[in-house]
Amino acid sequence: MPYITREDGERFIIPSYRDVLSIKKTSLLKREILLLASSYGEYIALQKKNADQYEIAFSPDSGALLGETVWHYFKRPQDLIYCEAIPNTSEAILVIVKSGGVYLDGSFPIDSIPEELVIFQTQHNQFDIYLYGDVPISQVPAEGKFSFDARSIKSFSILDKPVFPTLPIVKAFQLQLVDVVLKAQGIGVLPVKQISVIILIISLLWMGWTYISTHKKQIMIPQVFVNVVSPYQVYMNKLASPNPATEIHQIVNDIALSFTVPGWHPDAFTYTSDKVIKASVKSLGARTNVLYNWAKQNNIKIELHSDGFYLTAALVVKDRLAPTAIYKLDDVIANLIDRLSYIIPGNPLVIGAYIDKGKYFETQLTISFDNLSPTMLNAIGQQLKTLPLILSSMNITVTNGNLSGSIVLIALGN
Repeated sequence: MPYITREDGERFIIPSYRDVLSIKKTSLLKREILLLASSYGEYIALQKKNADQYEIAFSPDSGALLGETVWHYFKRPQDLIYCEAIPNTSEAILVIVKSGGVYLDGSFPIDSIPEELVIFQTQHNQFDIYLYGDVPISQVPAEGKFSFDARSIKSFSILDKPVFPTLPIVKAFQLQLVDVVLKAQGIGVLPVKQISVIILIISLLWMGWTYISTHKKQIMIPQVFVNVVSPYQVYMNKLASPNPATEIHQIVNDIALSFTVPGWHPDAFTYTSDKVIKASVKSLGARTNVLYNWAKQNNIKIELHSDGFYLTAALVVKDRLAPTAIYKLDDVIANLIDRLSYIIPGNPLVIGAYIDKGKYFETQLTISFDNLSPTMLNAIGQQLKTLPLILSSMNITVTNGNLSGSIVLIALGN
């Protein structure tokens, strides 16, 4: 359930997605937030975490953030566990905060709560623990209840009354429409003093765009294949292959799925021309049976190597239709550079040497990216649509939930 409605009508939201975004140019930050909102919901709560980062939460519904509101109520401890039994149900509210950020929040079946806590048995957080009602958590070992190592407990409190029925609403943790929040935070809003400069820049850009568009219309006229037996047959056969935009979209979905393994996390991904994505995963304290059970439920294969466990999955993607025209390779690359500029600042593209294939040329293109969310990586993939490109490989590393690495493509043209 994406929210819990209290008896007084107040709605407490369990976000569909939380993230920490680096502060950058406001136009880029706004673009990233809008892209995420299109996938995870148009209501957001945005807080400045420090001088360099924002904390953000997304939901398709309005209301107050559950985890953050509970955390604020208990004076924002660095590590917190709060569990409150919901009267006349077999569920309980559970909120877990790690290192000053909400790790988990929501309403859970009471008998599943120990499973949510098991990964903390081997970690040494200093939790402030608050409990109300008959919940399966105990300060000392007890039959049928979960208990922490004493080193993981900073304080342990059994409350006399529930918190949720009277939990105060904190304005800072209320989700609002994304446009309202961005305007309130001054993200993407033009200062009045800069309007004249912006008008001038827009005029220059319009003149440049008009020139480029006219120029492209002249140079991007394709050569249409008219021969019965085309001399470009090899070119057409190569491009009668999966569309890289579709492949990357499915890869991003598999990456997102790998983040759902309970008690495990991915730290690297590879994808090669054999259409197999492989993820290296590390335990956060959970046992291997948790990993194997999850893999079985999601039809994922597990490989055990000397350096650890790997999840592998084959991408099933249809071939696109063979092209009916060929473009100049220089124009293809220039078009790709323009498209990427809307997603990644600067020029992230490395161009290899042109290889003469007789009737056409090939070159290897490498797109480098750093510290992107999965949604932004998918946005890069969408820029590859309609271009004569073949996805050769991808290599990705994971740092704090963000992705860095490279996409290797083969571009074809004359």
